[in-house]
Amino acid sequence: MPRPVDADSAATFDRIVRAALAELTETVPRNAISMRKVGERAGVSLGTLQYYFESKDRLLEACLDGYYRDLAQEAQRLLSALASGPVPAGEAAIRGAVASMYHFIVRQRALIELRLITTSMRGELAPERQHEFMGTVIRDAAELLDPHVEIDRDELRLTIQFVSASLIRLALLSPSERIALTGSDDEAAVAAFVERAVCRLVRPRPASA
Repeated sequence: MPRPVDADSAATFDRIVRAALAELTETVPRNAISMRKVGERAGVSLGTLQYYFESKDRLLEACLDGYYRDLAQEAQRLLSALASGPVPAGEAAIRGAVASMYHFIVRQRALIELRLITTSMRGELAPERQHEFMGTVIRDAAELLDPHVEIDRDELRLTIQFVSASLIRLALLSPSERIALTGSDDEAAVAAFVERAVCRLVRPRPASA
């Protein structure tokens, strides 16, 4: 969602979004934040809040803007690292990229949980985000990964989407879910499994000498 151009309006917009983000970390389910509480935390009236965000859905999408910006930057960082290295990069490089994304997801837990809820309620990813995050980002990742892995090129884009969804679910397991699945609350073991599982799926080519 675009920020207002006027400096004072932009500052108020940002203050409201920061307040909403703080409320998100304290609210479960994440989309159940109170507009009244957001306004109180931001120091603005409910009328002012509704002037900037006519609905809670609009405010929630504004909260997700930062997550998507960080996601695009993280993806670009990982892809640039692969692009500047040897071809093929080898399994260690693929595992490193998977580990980085796993820990990015853990750090962004609240916003990813919000994204999952809003996507489920809408029945699809927000249409204005589909072109970039289900099109451009995945296409660029597939084109760059192709010389590094043995999986069929025609299936690589769907494989990346499949890995992304699976990675999110496993990275966001609660302690009790980890215990139910594995018998222990060992997050490091889950993270290591994810790296191995992705490599078994995409089959990294041996690193060039």
